Amino acid sequence: MLVNGVELCVETFGSADDPAVLLIHGACASMLWWETELCVSLAARGRFVIRYDNRDTGLSVSYPPGSPGYALSDLVLDAVGILDALGVQRAHVVGRSMSGAIALALGVEHAARVASLTFLATTTGDPGLPEMTPEFLEASSLQASSDVENIVSALRAYAGASP
Repeated sequence: MLVNGVELCVETFGSADDPAVLLIHGACASMLWWETELCVSLAARGRFVIRYDNRDTGLSVSYPPGSPGYALSDLVLDAVGILDALGVQRAHVVGRSMSGAIALALGVEHAARVASLTFLATTTGDPGLPEMTPEFLEASSLQASSDVENIVSALRAYAGASP
């Protein structure tokens, strides 16, 4: 789908006549991280579910590594552009991880387009939040070495040189 002059990969589930739910995933995660079973289940409960790949993710437009050519504000406008292209006036917006910032900006800058906001695994970035120090981890639920190993294993891909 062409949105704001760029090609974005968008997938929908359910009827466009139902209340919309816009699922926005975070950095380096394609729309497929919103599991198909979840999308189908929400649609079966009377929701028009929209998931998409942000720029530089999945099947959407990509840029040279280290030179994105866009800002967070463009990602917010992409979300609005998707709603426009689908004829959606208001949506329940869900932001996961980095896209919590996109969802928050969407709610602040385009409040009339947002029916509700839900944030998953994200942060405000407030400097008063606890740091991820060894002491914090010891006091958290991530004490089991298998939990830590699973998280580290899942995030190893972010440390590579591959674009």
